[in-house]
Formats: sequence, C-alpha cells, structure tokens
Amino acid sequence: MLESRNPALKRATRGARTQGPDLDGQEVDARFQELAGELARDRMTVEGTVYKTVLLLALTAATTVAVWVWAGGEPVGVPFAGFAFFPLIAVGVLTGFKPHLARFTGPIYAVIAGGFIGVLTLALQTMVGAELTMLPTQAALATFAVSGSMLLAYRTGMIRATPRLRKVVVTATIAIAGFYLVNIVMSWFGSPMTLIWGGGMLPILLSVAFIAVASLMLILDFDLIEQLSGTAGKQMEWYGAFALTTTLIWLYIELLRLLALLQRE
Repeated sequence: MLESRNPALKRATRGARTQGPDLDGQEVDARFQELAGELARDRMTVEGTVYKTVLLLALTAATTVAVWVWAGGEPVGVPFAGFAFFPLIAVGVLTGFKPHLARFTGPIYAVIAGGFIGVLTLALQTMVGAELTMLPTQAALATFAVSGSMLLAYRTGMIRATPRLRKVVVTATIAIAGFYLVNIVMSWFGSPMTLIWGGGMLPILLSVAFIAVASLMLILDFDLIEQLSGTAGKQMEWYGAFALTTTLIWLYIELLRLLALLQRE
C-alpha cells in the first residue's frame, strides 16, 4: 500500500484503520486517494492560471473597447494617457508585496490598463493617421507571435530562467518604468517626449530594446507559474495570472508603439 509522509494523511489513514475490522486495505487505499485528490484540488495549477489570465485579458479588451465607444473615435492627447500610468505602477507594486490580493488587484489592473490602452490607441490613430482597428489588430497578432515563441523557447530549454537572467530583466524593467515615469511627468510641463514619440531611429531602437526586455520577462512569468503549480495554494493562480497579464499588456503596448513609429516613418 502506498505510504505518505504527509502527517495529515497519516493521521487520516490511522483513523481509517481503527474504525473496525470491516475496513480492509483496499478501502484504506481508496480513502487515501480521496484525501490526496482533495489536497490536489486545493493546489495551484497551470490550467487554472491560464483560465484566470484569459479572464483578465478579456476584461482589459472590454474596457479598451468601452473607451473607444465612449470617445467616439475622437483624438486624445498622449499626455492624458499618462495619468493611468501611476495607478498601474501602484497596483503592480502592491500586488508584488501582497500576492494574496491578486484576486482583487488583478481585475482592477485589467480595467485601468484597458482604459490606458484605449486612450493611447486613439492618440496613436491621430498621430499616424491610421484606422482605429488596424494598429490594435497588428499589435495583438504580434503579441501572440512573440509570446508563443517565448513559450516555445522556455519549454524547449533554449532560454532558462536563471538567477542572472532574473536579475538583469528585473533591473531593466525597473529602469524602463523610471524612464517612462520621468518622460510622462516632463510632458505635463510642456517637454516633448522625444525619446518615446520623436522622429529618427533612437525611439525605434529603444522600443525594440523594451520589447526584448518584456519578452524575457515572459520567461520569468512562465517559470514562476511552473514553480508554484502543485505546491502553492489555489489563490496563487490569481497571482500567476496577474504577473503574466501585466507582462502581456506591457508587451502589447510596446509593440503598439513600435508599429506606430514605423508607420509614421
């Protein structure tokens, strides 16, 4: 008979054995498997995390469309979109320190991000003179392609989430967030965001670099979900979904910006 080192299961098994002479070994094994199944159902799974990620992304998309409908396709200034940047950072930092809150902060983040993307898309539509559906569709397809490629690279071991990679990617991400923060604040005082929306090759090269960092962040997210699955509690599925959703939204925004810069050029 399969023996467990789990103290809770051992006590349950001993209790089952002492219930009477009518309880044979097969019944004990069946009870053991039942308890093991109950414990497994309380653990985080990859499937559950993917499901919650889809829910958060759907909420983001719905909010984006709602902003488009509300604005009626009218142009909106890019600096206005920057106001959403600060609550996004705040919610992200809060969730990082309090992962158990992800079931609440995840939907909040998705709604704010959807509004940010909606306003940003309207602004980019004005800047490049493109149709409203063209840039988002191209960016979404590019996001699927990049994320699929990174998942394949992770699963095949081509790119591993080593401690060095984690340190480099996290440091670069913090630096990029600071870069955007400074540029957004300066834009409110009349300074043009030349390094973000300016002409020439420099904004394009920066965008490509940021896309590379966001792509590598997906590797860290995949590794986080895989490491927590089967060991962490069920509620941590929301945290894994939150981490993956934030990276996918970031990647989408960077690809959207790159496409807008290329079309304007």
